[in-house]
Amino acid sequence: MSDYLPEEVVLEILHRPKNFGCNFRIVGYVNGLFCYKQRRYIVWNPCIRKFIALPTPSVRASFACYLAFGFDSRTNDYKLVRIVFPSKNISAKKPLVEVYSVNEGSWRTTSGGDSYPPGVYTSDWSLSKAVSLNGAIYFAAEQCDARGSIVLSFDLADEVFRVISLPEGNFRFESDIDILVFKGLLSLTCYEYMGVKCCSVFVMKEYGIVDSWTKLFTIDLNRQLCRVLGFRKNGHLLVQKKEFLGWELCSYDPESQQVKTLGFCRLWDYSFADNYVENIFLLDKPNDAVSKRKVSKKRKCR
Repeated sequence: MSDYLPEEVVLEILHRPKNFGCNFRIVGYVNGLFCYKQRRYIVWNPCIRKFIALPTPSVRASFACYLAFGFDSRTNDYKLVRIVFPSKNISAKKPLVEVYSVNEGSWRTTSGGDSYPPGVYTSDWSLSKAVSLNGAIYFAAEQCDARGSIVLSFDLADEVFRVISLPEGNFRFESDIDILVFKGLLSLTCYEYMGVKCCSVFVMKEYGIVDSWTKLFTIDLNRQLCRVLGFRKNGHLLVQKKEFLGWELCSYDPESQQVKTLGFCRLWDYSFADNYVENIFLLDKPNDAVSKRKVSKKRKCR
């Protein structure tokens, strides 16, 4: 994202597939491709104005379903992951994990749920999106017993869940976290609303090394700044500011703590930001194509 919000990017977002109406919810974004849900799951490339409608998943979401869209760099494939919990008691059974491969054109139930850590539930996917980085997807998650937050990853190649601990001594159970990507590094924002309202931003400089979590800065939320949406190339942050009629998009300079209004006002549920890149993926596929392939059988983890 450049130092300004280019008009052409805004226009591309407005030119979403019209066949599926206006009310849609973004599941995720990676490498210029969006995945969103309305009546169906859609993978959409605004650069070439093509999209594919995914077939109906085979696993029914009886209680809760969490979603993530990511890129498997080892197979050059884009995948949608569904984590389905069969009951309200998330500790009672392992979740069912279903993966849609754009290259294969089908859903496949995996054994990934066997590695899902017990007593962990992910945050509301409508507010906190999972991110894709280095062949895996990352969720903000909570531990029921410990009443604490963690980062949960799912490797798109070996289809195994892993837990990444947060910076020690920096979080309380009242904290709320989001996962972002900052300059190619796993990043998290921690919101604390008890006492001094603030948001701390961390990056993991060495993947998987808890001691490499480094705090970049802290944002004062008492100015009505509410949520960090993403990072800009000039080092500023895209944030939401609460206004009477909705949520205003602003640019925040962490050094000077100056806030610049960008003039967009949106409802909370539809706020989403990421670094846009052009991509010709889907160029060889017909528009609005729905895969007719059969659902693959369960695959063992490698």
